[in-house]
Amino acid sequence: MSKVVIGIDQSYTRTGITVLVDKEIFEMYNIDFKGCKTNTEKRVVFRSRLIDAINKVVCETKSNDILVICERIRLRSQGVLSESYIKSTGALIASIIDTCYVYKIPVYSVDTRSWKSQIVGSSKPLKNPYGINPEKYRTILYMRDKGLLHWIAEEYSGRGEKGVIQANRMVRGHKEKVRIKVNDDLADSYCIALYGFLPKNKQKLKEERF
Repeated sequence: MSKVVIGIDQSYTRTGITVLVDKEIFEMYNIDFKGCKTNTEKRVVFRSRLIDAINKVVCETKSNDILVICERIRLRSQGVLSESYIKSTGALIASIIDTCYVYKIPVYSVDTRSWKSQIVGSSKPLKNPYGINPEKYRTILYMRDKGLLHWIAEEYSGRGEKGVIQANRMVRGHKEKVRIKVNDDLADSYCIALYGFLPKNKQKLKEERF
């Protein structure tokens, strides 16, 4: 039976969901919450997309070996004990737990430093000349080195320069330069999902039941 791990890099700004089946990408979902005015509306949208993801993988793989991994709540956000962050993030994780409960799928959380250290080799920020968030850059490099950059690359036609890189694409047999942005939340969700395939002695997962 196939093992399925759903990795979620959750936030109210943008959320990435990656579904891995036996370590291979089954599907990736980007949720940018366009049109949502409140956190409640964002949770409704998020829950709907998560249900779609679960239904699709269950239907197509028939697997009963499924688990979800999300990022653990940080007690301090940017060095400050933030009540609003803890409450809002807790509500988002509760949405994951409640959704998965219907499918009898366990939900685990992982500390950011743990999955980064185990998957990409370090949890330290990495400066870069592209304006990409240094906290996210290592996961992007990791996916690039695995030949998976196309999963998180989005062609960009705006005027901004921050986070924009040049890439080649083939057009009628010739290479053509295009400007792209990389979706770092999708990259993180991929690495979080991959964490679920590590040997048990290397995992530091906590089952969430609140």
